[in-house]
Amino acid sequence: MTVEAYNERKNEATMVFNFDITTEDKIKDAIQYVIGRTIWCYKNFPPKVKIILAFDIRGQDIIVSKSNLFKNKIMHLINNLNIDNKVSIEFLS
Repeated sequence: MTVEAYNERKNEATMVFNFDITTEDKIKDAIQYVIGRTIWCYKNFPPKVKIILAFDIRGQDIIVSKSNLFKNKIMHLINNLNIDNKVSIEFLS
């Protein structure tokens, strides 16, 4: 996984993930990887970079409530890391 886009003018870094998140084990693995990549982005990009995490879940028949639960788990962990960057999560479905 690499950063898909960096907009210097907006100070935004976008990372696109394509994970199978259809089972709890796969969700745990995906979350662990995403948290690691978010920390990497925080440490390697300019201060206060806005980090956009985009998840391509097309074709997985993921219901909205499950994707929201996935998002909430990630945001909870990021908030506990005291990363002061703005982090947002988007779903491509």
